[in-house]
Amino acid sequence: MFIGLDVGGTFLKGARIDGAGRVADRLHQPVAKASPQDMLEQLATAVRTLEAGESVAGVGIGLPGIVDRAASRVRVSPAVPVLDALPVGEEILSRTGLPVFLENDANAAALAEAWLGAGRGAENMLLLTLGTGIGAGLVLGGRVWSGRSGYAGEIGHIQVDPDGVPCPCGSRGCLETVAGAKGWTRAAEAMIAARGSSLKGKDLDQRAIIEAAREGDAVALEVVERAAQALGVGIAAVLDLLNIERVVLAGGVAAAGPFLLDKIVDETRKRTYPQVFADCSFRPAELGGDAGVVGAARVAMAAMDQGRLR
Repeated sequence: MFIGLDVGGTFLKGARIDGAGRVADRLHQPVAKASPQDMLEQLATAVRTLEAGESVAGVGIGLPGIVDRAASRVRVSPAVPVLDALPVGEEILSRTGLPVFLENDANAAALAEAWLGAGRGAENMLLLTLGTGIGAGLVLGGRVWSGRSGYAGEIGHIQVDPDGVPCPCGSRGCLETVAGAKGWTRAAEAMIAARGSSLKGKDLDQRAIIEAAREGDAVALEVVERAAQALGVGIAAVLDLLNIERVVLAGGVAAAGPFLLDKIVDETRKRTYPQVFADCSFRPAELGGDAGVVGAARVAMAAMDQGRLR
């Protein structure tokens, strides 16, 4: 048995999982992010709770931000700043006595989908999480590819509009500034002010915009198509660079289904080599809320299979 923890900006999810990926027990609670010590105590308590007297071989933890796997700590976590430079692996090992392995949360979810979900059968896969931001995880040759310092896979910061709005990363016109939640809202507000729309006076979140687009609202349709175009540009860049065979779309916005997915696929087709596009299939994610915890547990399984213990 292995324990997988998935730390989000709002909630901590956890599960005890066997070697075949079956979930034996679950945990879901608000994340304790008031201080580093609160976070560490919550994680250690979650491990002890999920252990529940069972023989557990190791713990995997998916964390938001840039993860230094060699040092078993988070370099920086904009979503949960108390994690910055925190030696999570060492601390949880000392509190639980169990080997601990860390991974970026999107990478962990990608590993889960590659193992048991929509990426089954693909050696090389890109997972995109579409929601407040644009998260991504790369699985190449069956393994997570995180690059030299853990920054690989940051497709949300591929530039899609050289004259676009500034991005917190320091660049401008990044994919996330167009296709992330704020980009949808910003575009909708500007178009409504100029043209009017059934969206006027409503909360301009992504779900509301998608629903209005389904009903034929011209402004909403243009916002959706603008986001799909930007995503197509970003995905095409990855396909042309890596010639991968599977793209998996996850997250709240991806739940819009074919209405959005078909637009993204069509925009990608227009922007990449025909053979590269033909080599790739696009699928919605299959594991839902379990992807993070299953992937985190899989990180621990893979590390221990390779004899890498902390």
